[in-house]
Parts: sequence; structure tokens; C-alpha cells
Amino acid sequence: MKLIVNRWGRHHVSHDDVAEFEAAILSDRRIQPAGPLNQYLLAGLYYVWRGARLIRLTDDQRSPPARRIARLERDYFIVLMSLNPQKCLPYFLLPGRKSIYLFDAWPKFYPKIQAFIQDWGVEHAFISSSQSARRLAERVAGCQFHWAPEGVTPQIYSSRPSGERDIDVLQFGRRYEHYHQQVVGALEQAGKTYLYERAPGQIIFPGRAAFVDGLARSRISICFPSNLTHPERAGDVSTLTLRYLQSLASKCLVVGSAPEEMVRLFGYNPLIEADFNDPAGQLLSLLENYAGFSDLIEQNYRTVVAEHTWELRWRQIASQLL
Repeated sequence: MKLIVNRWGRHHVSHDDVAEFEAAILSDRRIQPAGPLNQYLLAGLYYVWRGARLIRLTDDQRSPPARRIARLERDYFIVLMSLNPQKCLPYFLLPGRKSIYLFDAWPKFYPKIQAFIQDWGVEHAFISSSQSARRLAERVAGCQFHWAPEGVTPQIYSSRPSGERDIDVLQFGRRYEHYHQQVVGALEQAGKTYLYERAPGQIIFPGRAAFVDGLARSRISICFPSNLTHPERAGDVSTLTLRYLQSLASKCLVVGSAPEEMVRLFGYNPLIEADFNDPAGQLLSLLENYAGFSDLIEQNYRTVVAEHTWELRWRQIASQLL
């Protein structure tokens, strides 16, 4: 099997997350890298293919993707944070079995995901959300959908003793505004260090090394699922995402809301559920009594290392493909 390795133009923090999973896949000796070509050439190939396909194919020929992948000459796999057909070229134009891993499979994107699966004849789609995997399986024929939760590579992350953690509260990535507005003033008044996005999309830490160090320096990490922070995109889909696992791998105490599937995967709730009646008071109390949560923090870390690594996720995926 060949892994279509992402090669980025303008860098984004999410690219590091994809690269982390790709590294775990490539540690499997059965997998070979297949890097994409120049992005401008890929764009040209894609639009030429699209135009030729619309002219050449009848509706009847378009419908069953299984017919187009009858000759399995080679297997291709790609990790996608979001749908970008250019990243699949030229390999998805060739005969062979095509499989994808997709992070951002939110309800808003279901029509695009369906079109992508059917256009490219994708046979296996591994989806990070259990709800989305189930719903896509109900609406898209000719493709097998599998739930493959997100993972983490614990050895990439680090931790510091409690006394060396100089960031009291961290809310990285998308901010839950309703919660943020209830805690920011009280934390600042109490002299606590609280880091968060000052503007939508603003990066708190300038690079991967600074991000890993920032997590290691943080005592409490605030984590809420996307259905609370971005309901216009996620709808009612609540799923385990990287921010939870990265925080636990850095031995932060995680406060927020645990998706149901996360509790199911862990076998217990690894979070401190947010108290919306007094969120600021809860955070200040947790900081005051932080040492009392060391057993939970260590249990969470051990569970992540044993059960929620990218290496383990890839083994589960490979069992379906190889």
C-alpha cells in the first residue's frame, strides 16, 4: 500500500497533526510513501479530468463507484484534514483501491463528502466521528465507512512538574465564547495566567515546538466539543478530537465537556465537567487544590499511552485494508 504524503504550501497548525498520523503510518514497513506532484500541475490535471469526465460519462456510468475500481492494481491511502481533491492526484486517477482517513466530517460537509467519495470511487472511508461514520454509511452507497477515532503520539509531547507550570488555564484552538466570557474577568482579577485566542483563528503558540512546550507548561486545559463551539458546522455531532488527547498526553487537568464517545472509549470520564453555574469559581478551586488531581492526571496519561495512540489507530485501520 502507498500513503499519499501531504506536502504543504502555506503552513497551518493542522498540518502538524496530519503529519503526526502519517509518521505513525509510515512506521509500518508494509507502507511506502507516494508524494504528490507540483500543486499547480495537480490543479490542472484535476480540472481537465473533471471536464472530461462530465462529457464522457453517462448518469448510469457515474452511479456505481465499485465498477470503477474493479481492477485493484494498487492500494492508495491518504489522510485528509478536509476535502482537497488536488492532494489525491495523480494517484486517485490510477486504477487501484482508494481509501481515506477524514478528520473534519461535519454535517455541513456531508454533501461534499458524498460527492468526493463517488467522484473518486473511494472504497474505504475511515471517519474520526462515530456519528458521522454512521450517518454517511446510510446516505452513500458503494463505500464502506468505518469509525476510527483520532489519536496522538505521546512521545512527541512533554510535561512539567506542577510547580514549573506557569500557565494556569489554557484554551487553545476554537474558543467556547459562552464559557470564556464567564471566566476571563475572574481569572484576570485573581492574577491567574489565562491564554486563549484573542481573535478567531489567532494562533497562541507560533510553532509546533512552542505549542508542545505551552501544553507542558499548562495546569488546566479547557476542552469543549465542536457542537458547542461551532454548532453551525458540527450540528449535533460531538466527537473526540485531538485537543483532548494532546492535553491528556501533556498531563494537563482537562476541564470542559467530554463527548459521549470519549467516555465510551476511555471506560470512564477523564475530564472535570464544567460547572456552568459557577465556572470561574470552579477553575479557581481546581487551581487551589490542583495537587489533589494528580492520580486522575496520571491515570489519563497511562490510558492515552495504552489505548489512544496513532500507532494503535493505524493497526486498527490496517486490519481492514491489509
